[in-house]
Formats: sequence, structure tokens, C-alpha cells
Amino acid sequence: NNILKLDTVDPGYISRIDRPTGRYDLATIIERMKAFEGKAVIQTMFLKGEVEGKEMDNTGDNYVLPWIATVKDIAPRQVMVYTIDRETPDKTLGKYTVEEMTAMVQPLIDEGFDVQVRG
Repeated sequence: NNILKLDTVDPGYISRIDRPTGRYDLATIIERMKAFEGKAVIQTMFLKGEVEGKEMDNTGDNYVLPWIATVKDIAPRQVMVYTIDRETPDKTLGKYTVEEMTAMVQPLIDEGFDVQVRG
């Protein structure tokens, strides 16, 4: 399984939450994901809360709609959506329910994507 992580397509969010080191070029990452030609799984974590005093929630339309468009463009064989499963270094981060996450990814489900939602 080629499991590829894509929590959002917002560079500021990626910088604050995922904290990549070195050069991180989102456009290049997405192009490399497309190169799998559908033989990949996109894995995404939805969460809410604050990081360093700033609200962090990748579930608003400004995050979800561009993410959905990108997932469609990548065309993976499966999408895995989940939320926080264990304690995080930042105690203000919280979980979403399976029902909430399912509603967020419903457009992908409606288009026939294989989407697994885990709480």
C-alpha cells in the first residue's frame, strides 16, 4: 500500500500542524502523488483546537473544498479519514466524530471514491 499523507492543501496549516522540515513544496508533493496513477491511498487527519494560540481546524469549507478538489485530481484508489486517536503534545487539540467527518467527505463518497472514516 502506498499510503500518502495529505491533511490539507493550505501551506500555512501544514506549516503549523505537520511542521515539515527542509524544503516542502506542496505543488511538487501533489504532482508526485498523481504519479502513482491511482495506486495510492490518501490519508487525512481532521482535528480542531488551538496551536500556539491560533485556531487550527482543517474542516471549514476554505480547507475541505480545495482538499476535495485535490483528492479528485490525485484520484487515489482509497481515501482514509481519521481524527486524533491519542494524546497530543498540544492539549487544546480535539477530535471529530465519525458522523462529522463523514459529512465532510460526502462529496467524495457521492462520486464513488472508496472512503474509510475512522474515529
